[in-house]
Amino acid sequence: MDSAEPVLVADSVSRRFAYRTVLMDVSLELRSGEALLLVGQNGAGKTTLLRVLAGLLRPSAGTVRCRTGIGMVAHDPMLYPALTARENLQFFARLYNLTDPARIDWLLDRVDLSRRADDRISTFSRGMVQRVSIARALLHDPRLLLFDEPLSGLDAENTEVVLGLLAELRAGGTAMMIVSHQLGGVGRVSTHVGHLVSGKLAALETVGDRDAAAVAGHLLAEQHA
Repeated sequence: MDSAEPVLVADSVSRRFAYRTVLMDVSLELRSGEALLLVGQNGAGKTTLLRVLAGLLRPSAGTVRCRTGIGMVAHDPMLYPALTARENLQFFARLYNLTDPARIDWLLDRVDLSRRADDRISTFSRGMVQRVSIARALLHDPRLLLFDEPLSGLDAENTEVVLGLLAELRAGGTAMMIVSHQLGGVGRVSTHVGHLVSGKLAALETVGDRDAAAVAGHLLAEQHA
């Protein structure tokens, strides 16, 4: 994929629910290898924006254009508790017409769950469920990833496992948007920071040589200044 061309373009996107406007005229672009950390207070519209970009919600106005497959990790892990980790991934792999079992084995290894591959999801901790959910989102090798609190439920060791995987994916050209309150973690893999305020994209900054968590913290502090 040509990295000069955006993987994702949101053009003047708005979203209303009944008489309430949640997103207002949001425009942004993501290119290969870019990771946008999206911050904002609760109720700012971050999750709604992810759902619109993923195609789960239609924008009330504006357009979303995506040049690649999308993988999403939402608050709902989208897994079946009665199935094992491997069976869950096999089920979703079939939806993508994927038949290579090595892909599932590789993903379970990358999220450090090979030893629990044949245990039911109902026996897993919240952090383990989160890691299977991340593996599910990566099954079809999407070049755009949308994350809503990807580090939720993870202990320190597995936070490093997931951050290492995200850094590897970004270095390989995967674009991603990350909503998270854990700025110090996801900030390590972020190239840009966006600040959503009451449904509007109030700021969008390139991190460069700065610390992304510090940039995000400054933007949030400015809101209350």
